[in-house]
Amino acid sequence: MAKRQPLFAGQFRKRYPQIDLKPERLVTDEGDLFCSGGYNAGTDLCLYLVEKYCGHEIALQSSKSMIADIGRTTQAPYAIFEFQKDHNDNRILAVQQWIEDRFSQEHSYDQLADKFGMSRRTFERRFKAATGDTPLFYLQRIRVEAAKRMLENGGLSFDEITYQVGYEDSSSFRKVFSKQTGLQPSAYRKKFQRI
Repeated sequence: MAKRQPLFAGQFRKRYPQIDLKPERLVTDEGDLFCSGGYNAGTDLCLYLVEKYCGHEIALQSSKSMIADIGRTTQAPYAIFEFQKDHNDNRILAVQQWIEDRFSQEHSYDQLADKFGMSRRTFERRFKAATGDTPLFYLQRIRVEAAKRMLENGGLSFDEITYQVGYEDSSSFRKVFSKQTGLQPSAYRKKFQRI
């Protein structure tokens, strides 16, 4: 198991497919081997090791003296979506661009497959092979990235953002957003909004 900054996870997986990569985790622990990723992840690793070997109370005191959060387990809120375009399937590249340009519109697998000259089954198989994601998950990730930018910039309510990214039900989009970022939209806004 390995840890890598999430931005480069796709490239890392292609280069080292035999390694069990966990980009969403701040720290990985394989007995005698520990990994962390990201600029400040060394602090997370240090606090993890202090807690593992010295106990929670000492780790908590250490975190307070360092003015660092303790107990963070995920990098999901910090992840930047890779558009997974380092493949050679030109038709799928065209599909990806089409989806990215129209992410707020309704999409059907059948319509996309037909538009790009494939059967639905071939479309789904090729898309997954090229990007590593299903078309639906890819679209959700694009919508979540757009919502993240809108939350960071402030101004719009989450209901307005939900509609602008192509969802009609803010409750269902809230679940998708939270699953991908590890935070509720309000917590994400609070953490990343402009000063």
